[in-house]
Amino acid sequence: MDRVSLEKRLRELSIYSTFYLRRELKPLAQLLQEDEQLNCIITGVHEGNRKLVAVTDRRIIILFAGALGSGEVKVIRRSAVRDPWFEKKFFFSEAGFATDSEVFTFTNTQGSLRELYEWAMGRPIPDGA
Repeated sequence: MDRVSLEKRLRELSIYSTFYLRRELKPLAQLLQEDEQLNCIITGVHEGNRKLVAVTDRRIIILFAGALGSGEVKVIRRSAVRDPWFEKKFFFSEAGFATDSEVFTFTNTQGSLRELYEWAMGRPIPDGA
């Protein structure tokens, strides 16, 4: 997916103004496949670093764009995700999910994105994904 298509999708999801300056968008655009649909983006603190979590119809992509060009990418198939959750609080909301071998918890997330996150995680996974 190219950056223009990614920005268009962010506008469709009404989250462009929240994420348009995030440095993770460039690598995210390169990681998204042409037939893949982005459904949600949140950020949160995981393992001591602020990371961007992109939920697509097929995968969850966790990106960390560190200082000085360091970075990290973790990709998880949506079919491997168990028990997604989002706990909205006045301050310091949390979101997360589990796989068979790991639990991912993201603190200090955007509480206003709870409905979008739950919608994205509840979407059916396409056949063959």
